[in-house]
Amino acid sequence: PLSPYLSRESIIAQKAGLKPQFFVRQRALAPRFETKADWEILCGLAGKLGIEKFAFKHIEDIWNYQLEGTGVTLDDLSKKGFVGLSKDPRYLDVKDLKFPTPSGKLEMVSEKWSAAGFETLTPYKSPAAPGEGQFRIAFGRVGTHTQGHTVNNTLLSEQFPENVLWINSGRARELGIQDGDLVEVSAGGKSGLIKAFVTEFIHPEAAFMVHGFGHDLPVETRARGKGVADNDFMPGGLCVESAPGGGLAMQEFFINVKKA
Repeated sequence: PLSPYLSRESIIAQKAGLKPQFFVRQRALAPRFETKADWEILCGLAGKLGIEKFAFKHIEDIWNYQLEGTGVTLDDLSKKGFVGLSKDPRYLDVKDLKFPTPSGKLEMVSEKWSAAGFETLTPYKSPAAPGEGQFRIAFGRVGTHTQGHTVNNTLLSEQFPENVLWINSGRARELGIQDGDLVEVSAGGKSGLIKAFVTEFIHPEAAFMVHGFGHDLPVETRARGKGVADNDFMPGGLCVESAPGGGLAMQEFFINVKKA
């Protein structure tokens, strides 16, 4: 399995912008058990498939390969973890600005979409609305955790041990729910218990929770049974997409909420 982010190195990546840079992650802790960095897994597969030019044995060899011809060295990267590629901001002159379209200009109708049978500017259709007593489930991230990968981490779980359900104060009053109450969330035959966070700062039709909780593995002693998993209430969510652009519509699902 993949090592946690503190126990793995990454290949060198590039950040664009006015002042581009190379940056790299170096491991802070030795990997435990049989976990491996993603580069080790990919390079191991390359070796098994006979693709020797990608079957690197050491991350330093990958870094050196990536840096060939750039004028940047591993010593440069090791000082701060990143190297700026431009001393001053790189502003483009207006005459050099060009959109990646056939005309090079901003286009309101896409030839590619039209050729593929899609309308560029489709007539507006209102999205489905939650039914009586329902909420649109919304989810997001938190700066403390990386997705759901770190919720069992000792230090991080102390800072952010579980997710809560944001619910509008007006709707909460209607349901007899007070801040901190345990509530039951259900949809599509799935249900879970989570604490309510009652607030004015959320739309009355929406209920929000941080993604990555609701783990049920016994080995995850700090994360098990804490909060709920938003994805449990989104059956078939990976199939609800915007066909032309490929974006997933992950917030088109509805849940029922009641005091536990």
